[in-house]
Amino acid sequence: MEKRRNFLGALAAAPLVHGLLARGVSEGQPSSGNDAEVFSRLRDEFLFPREVTYCNTGTLGAIPREVMDAMVTGLRRTESTLPDWPYFQADGEPLTGYQPLLAARTTAARFLGADALEVAITQNATMGMNVLGNGVDWQAGDEVLTTDQEHGGAVSIFRLMAKRRGIVVKELPLAGAVGGGPEGITAMFRAAASAKTRAIMVSHITSQFGILMPVRELIALAREREALSLIDGAQAVGQIRVNVRELGCDAYVASPHKWLMAPKGTGLLYVKRGVQAKFWTTLASYQWDNQEQGAFRFMQYGTGSTALIEGLLAALSLADRNTMERVERWDLMLTKRLRDGLGKIKGAVLSSPADPRLGSAITTFRVEGMTARDLQNALWEKKIRVRAQGDDKGVRLSAHVCVAPEDIDRVLLVVARLATEGRAV
Repeated sequence: MEKRRNFLGALAAAPLVHGLLARGVSEGQPSSGNDAEVFSRLRDEFLFPREVTYCNTGTLGAIPREVMDAMVTGLRRTESTLPDWPYFQADGEPLTGYQPLLAARTTAARFLGADALEVAITQNATMGMNVLGNGVDWQAGDEVLTTDQEHGGAVSIFRLMAKRRGIVVKELPLAGAVGGGPEGITAMFRAAASAKTRAIMVSHITSQFGILMPVRELIALAREREALSLIDGAQAVGQIRVNVRELGCDAYVASPHKWLMAPKGTGLLYVKRGVQAKFWTTLASYQWDNQEQGAFRFMQYGTGSTALIEGLLAALSLADRNTMERVERWDLMLTKRLRDGLGKIKGAVLSSPADPRLGSAITTFRVEGMTARDLQNALWEKKIRVRAQGDDKGVRLSAHVCVAPEDIDRVLLVVARLATEGRAV
């Protein structure tokens, strides 16, 4: 009986994991010291070699040791107590996808500025957006406004609905609007909206160029049109402060495995309580029609690992201690250092918008005369990991908390050398 009680309490106590306690970190207490001290200590907690500069968080976040420890401890606990669970109720089962995980959802909801009944735990943003796109009773001719720079994991479900249900997906040309700043983007959407507009789906921060979209204004436009506002926050949660209640959106999807540095295979889906009835459950299991427990019916994905939830909770705890204000400040400092430096290098071309109002910790740039793959490889020769985005765009650099100012300086030295060599040819 005692083992079973311990197992039942495991998820609620997940932030108090071995890794935190072993390093003497007080759960829930802000990290002490200035920004440089805090993130220098954090850099030692990543498992890749110290000489590596990891700038690909936009694809996959590197998890710190305490998140890894939470997962390993949770997995060991599950396997050592597996026979003790009598399966008389879903709560506390050694698997996810059936139990409500209310304690974990409460923690995640607090981080997002939501209520626990408005948050479902998924596997990633793609899964969340598919729940939303599949869940609407679309009629032929219904319009979805989006851009031509959305991630395939977010926009593809609407393309599928266009083929299957006959909806119209308007993928608006974002490159032509960014020159007008946030106002220009909003004006483009307003001009495209019509009486048939049923949803606006956009990234909070775009994946390829790191454009911080004017989501508040676009959400307000959707409200004017009595349309749904569906926000892809895969590149935002963990990079900037996100409060879904303040944004006013109807739904928001996230991939904590990126900037929040949570385990791969964890996702969050927020659906405002007042609009949940507009979405059918599309991934169905026992609780598919449970309207009383809110977003619980959207996380009926079957068997999953509770160790991932413990890792997610550890990542949320780490973000709370560092504070998102500090993280945001650090990332933007690194980004300004990078962009200022690139601006001084002849032959280096910024592909991301230069307007600081549209800026984020993602910077895409190229070097004249070099393919994107060659630029990526040249940086990796110096143990700097970025990701190629196409020859006309260059490489994408994600400046996050595992990166230091001196790492940005190393990037600039490599780029300056490559640009000089290119001009000499």
